[in-house]
Amino acid sequence: MNTASTNVSASATTGPRSPGWPWLVATALSATFLLWHQPWFNKPLTPAEIDAAFAVSVDRATALPESEKVKLRAFFAGDDGRPFYNVNLMLYRDEAIYADGLPRPGIRTGSDAANAYSRTVIPLLLARGSYPVFVSSKISNLLEEGAPGADFFQEVAIVRYRSRRDMLDMISNPSYLAGGPHKFASLAKNVAVPTTGLVPLDASVIIPLILFGLAAMVRVSTQSRR
Repeated sequence: MNTASTNVSASATTGPRSPGWPWLVATALSATFLLWHQPWFNKPLTPAEIDAAFAVSVDRATALPESEKVKLRAFFAGDDGRPFYNVNLMLYRDEAIYADGLPRPGIRTGSDAANAYSRTVIPLLLARGSYPVFVSSKISNLLEEGAPGADFFQEVAIVRYRSRRDMLDMISNPSYLAGGPHKFASLAKNVAVPTTGLVPLDASVIIPLILFGLAAMVRVSTQSRR
């Protein structure tokens, strides 16, 4: 009886409770997420890389006038290696218009083309630690006096990019070159404004907090069952 009691006591003490495993799992998952999310191993773009990308693919991917390509090149040339948020103000065409003049099966309106573009770009963004953080349709116009035409847009989309390198790599990808024309076919007007700054609820903070919060809950639950 004493031996059995001793074994039960020893099992309760040294058995499968492994008190640190929730923290180890949370740490591993947080590290994996941050490796995907943060540009820790990205270096700023070099002039040679930018020249090569523009020569090979950017002209085909963007369908922009030369003046806009100059701005785009300057944006990449100012790469600081950090994440940024691209704010897009968009007005869609009533009818999708492709540069080659050819119709696309199943695509009639600008919104149809925008949806086709989203199906192309979302996987490419996610593969590069980037993603949309806010997409919304306008419901009203307010405080536009003194800025005629500023209310042109019907939709707002904010996309978080891990770095400018990731954006350039994405628009140089063959899948983007195939799907990118949908974007320009969809838009009557588009303003894109890259921004940086403090984002208190950035996913690099939220996700680890959630994971370690879950670890704490599992730890408490495990202890309460003993």
